[in-house]
Amino acid sequence: MEGEHAEPESDMPSKQKRTRLEKLQNSWTKATAEERVGFLAWLRQANGLGGPQYPSLGTPPIASGRYLLPSAIARIRAIMAKRSLFPADVMVEIGFEADDPSLARALAGNASLRLSVVAALEIWLVAHAPTDAP
Repeated sequence: MEGEHAEPESDMPSKQKRTRLEKLQNSWTKATAEERVGFLAWLRQANGLGGPQYPSLGTPPIASGRYLLPSAIARIRAIMAKRSLFPADVMVEIGFEADDPSLARALAGNASLRLSVVAALEIWLVAHAPTDAP
């Protein structure tokens, strides 16, 4: 009949719907660093992981108490070099004052950090970790 359209039969298999995990992974690779930091902060709060005494989202620890581990110092320095940042720039990105010298001291001479700085650095490192996306 005129005006009625029969659906063509197709031998093509229907496209698999992506899982929620696949959608999250795709969104993560497209997110900006600021969006990643915001999401991780929300996730920590939503899951009761607000305190620095908890391991951060399955990542290796970055500090022993108030002191950065050598592996964390190397990761921080690599990200800073890649992004042409100074310690003051990182402090601003993680929500502290640019004139706070604590990160520079911790990177240079193994000085201690406030636990709030350690917790913020954990989130920052996850947000700026290299992705496996093409």
